[in-house]
Amino acid sequence: MNAQQSAYGYLKERITSGEFPANAPLRPEQIGKALGISRMPVREAILQLEAEGFVTIGSNRRAIVTSRTPADIVELFEIRIALEGLAAERAAPRLNATHVSGLGQILKEMARASEDPRRWIGLHDQFHDELYEVAGMPRLLGEIRRLRHSTQPYILMYISLFTVPEMPGSEHGALLDVIRQGSPDAARTAMADHIRDAACGVVYHLLRGEAAGAEPRLQRRTSVRARERSR
Repeated sequence: MNAQQSAYGYLKERITSGEFPANAPLRPEQIGKALGISRMPVREAILQLEAEGFVTIGSNRRAIVTSRTPADIVELFEIRIALEGLAAERAAPRLNATHVSGLGQILKEMARASEDPRRWIGLHDQFHDELYEVAGMPRLLGEIRRLRHSTQPYILMYISLFTVPEMPGSEHGALLDVIRQGSPDAARTAMADHIRDAACGVVYHLLRGEAAGAEPRLQRRTSVRARERSR
């Protein structure tokens, strides 16, 4: 790993974890000193993060962590719904017993990590990555990961504030129960509702005052578990 890659990984991890919050200044000299490298590779890493939307560089050339408005967050989740719904649709008929067993093991680890938001988020990402890898669409998976990282700070804030990693009725176990049945349409719908419910939790409970105007664009649907009960 070269100096630029080291700086990039350092900055991205702290931005997505929320350690460097929105509007926090990013000073190449200080970051380089902390990493034991010159400021030039830090500047290159900042430019890469700007291209990915994590950093904003103003007219004064000063870099800050990108601030997302409630409307921005809603839009990111809506794009995630479209892409992750497609991934679930393609993965569902390809899932085999080995895949399901592996995903089930991750769910058990998630349950044990319910009081550790950072570990829970890491396992959550692993669950979704392993599911989507079955779809056999690596470019799609790359885009999903990028978008998920953009929303991760807000999910972490929600979990840390309310200490509830799973939205009631939208648990990953219920989601897997639907997807493992192999129906592409059911898998797509279940995944869309799963992400939409999480988005509503983040936007309307954590940012409810500012986000009220976005409500018509992101409506909660019948939860996965509620649909299962109605069958």
